[in-house]
Amino acid sequence: MNLKLRYYQQQALDRFFDYTLNNRGKHPVVVLPTGSGKSLLQTHIVKKMLEYDNTRVLLITHQKELIKQNAEELVSNFDVNIDYGIYSAGIKRRDTRNRIIFAGIQSAYKKAWDLGWFDLILIDECHLLPHKGEGMYRSFLAEMAKINPNVVIGGLTATAYRMTTGLLTEGEGALFDDICYEATIKELIDPGHFKNIDKTQYLSNIISKNAVNKADLSNVHVRGGEYIPKEMQEAFQKDDLVCKAVREIKEYTTNRKKILVFTAGIDHCEEVCKKMNAVGLESRYIHSKQSDEINEKNIQDFKDGKFKHIINVNVLTIGFNEKAIDCIVLLRSTKSPGLYYQMLGRGLRLHPDKKDCLALDFGSNILLHGPIDKIEIRKKKDGTSEIHTAPEKECPECQSLLHLSVMECPDCGYLFPQNDKHEDKASNEDVLSVWKKPEEITVSEVTYNRHRKKNKPDSLRVDYYIGNFEKYSSWVCLEHEGFAKQKAMQWVKTVTDLQITTVSEALDSCKDFDTPSKITVDRNGKFPNIINYIYEEKESLTPPEETYIKEEDIDNEDIESLLF
Repeated sequence: MNLKLRYYQQQALDRFFDYTLNNRGKHPVVVLPTGSGKSLLQTHIVKKMLEYDNTRVLLITHQKELIKQNAEELVSNFDVNIDYGIYSAGIKRRDTRNRIIFAGIQSAYKKAWDLGWFDLILIDECHLLPHKGEGMYRSFLAEMAKINPNVVIGGLTATAYRMTTGLLTEGEGALFDDICYEATIKELIDPGHFKNIDKTQYLSNIISKNAVNKADLSNVHVRGGEYIPKEMQEAFQKDDLVCKAVREIKEYTTNRKKILVFTAGIDHCEEVCKKMNAVGLESRYIHSKQSDEINEKNIQDFKDGKFKHIINVNVLTIGFNEKAIDCIVLLRSTKSPGLYYQMLGRGLRLHPDKKDCLALDFGSNILLHGPIDKIEIRKKKDGTSEIHTAPEKECPECQSLLHLSVMECPDCGYLFPQNDKHEDKASNEDVLSVWKKPEEITVSEVTYNRHRKKNKPDSLRVDYYIGNFEKYSSWVCLEHEGFAKQKAMQWVKTVTDLQITTVSEALDSCKDFDTPSKITVDRNGKFPNIINYIYEEKESLTPPEETYIKEEDIDNEDIESLLF
């Protein structure tokens, strides 16, 4: 039995139950990166629910592989027999009376009344729920709410957003109310990340190489926010691209042990497999038109190491958890940041036999979407959300994928034209952005000025100079309202005992303010962020977590609200 939770799993468990106990009638989502152990978290949620008499839990998803995986995880982590059942036609079981039921939505969606009362319904990969309309999930959950109007519906996912509608918790008809906990890829890869309490690496690094031979998508149309499948497949089969791609795959994967290939369609999948076997790259394929028995055998043989390359079409994007995968080949394109994340996420798991995972991209996906840990939801002025990605650029000499600001390729030394007006600052990562440790910097001078902005109250701009020219700024919103005012008053208490409530009063008294000898600057966000102030005779001032203004909380055009 292995019931020990990692720090973020324990935090997620605590937050989930805190939320459900304190927000009656609301439904939360837990967001954990692919490979970080959602199945174990589910086990602990179930275990805690079983502490209450007569409670029942339904764990539902869309894929039989996930059903089996989650059930096996549950059984393996209990040292006593537990009352669980499975309701899935694909697994040939239709249990209905157990305290714990693992179900497939395709089998269960018309059987709510057969399954009966549940206190908690957990939906794995909940980003696949339709945003509106009926559908299998919606009709099933509506019936479950009739059986128990107080049923709690919880979601688990690595990607809490959709391409067209933004966050799962937003918009008319949203099933979920809040994200109650989220862990990030950055903190689980980097043991030095400030959120990584265990100081342990939990996910694998992903490195990338843009393929020399890429599909031409200029004539591929987009429908419903995604490439039209038939046209995309044709683009990936033109101009002898399959043969050229196979040669590149062979070149780059010589030292890789398990390679997962995503293709653009069934014909394309089979052609790629045939050409790979022809050049000595032993391969098998998985797709929806092949029998379940053959698909399952090929997956198991791949896991057992009987061949190195497994090729698929829209099958192994979710629920496939082979830890030893050390190369992902993208022989397809997608407009969806979520699908892009899910494909690359198959390589995030750690394994003793791999140092990292190589992403080899033939579809310009990384150029379009950028690092998978930089996909985020941003608020628009109208109150809605949109998905924001961080596109990259390709070195024309060596095909390395680089941050847009890079002026010299760190791999081959290529110098980009000087009319590229980005600051000269190199990044050594591509599929994953680089988390930089916040830096402690000595302050040489502090100045205070009035900051004016049209239709906004004045604020106090505080500039912390590092040497003669470099400076970092914060904006103290003394004359604003609400949270900004609260933070301004907190700042005043750290620099003076005087009662100051306006910018004029601050400017009149600033010569007597206490000034920090050092500041700590975090450069990981869009703007450099001062996160700590160190005074000669005081303890360092770190903004309290519950009142810390984060970048995502700030209007991009209202930078004066950046207080710390």
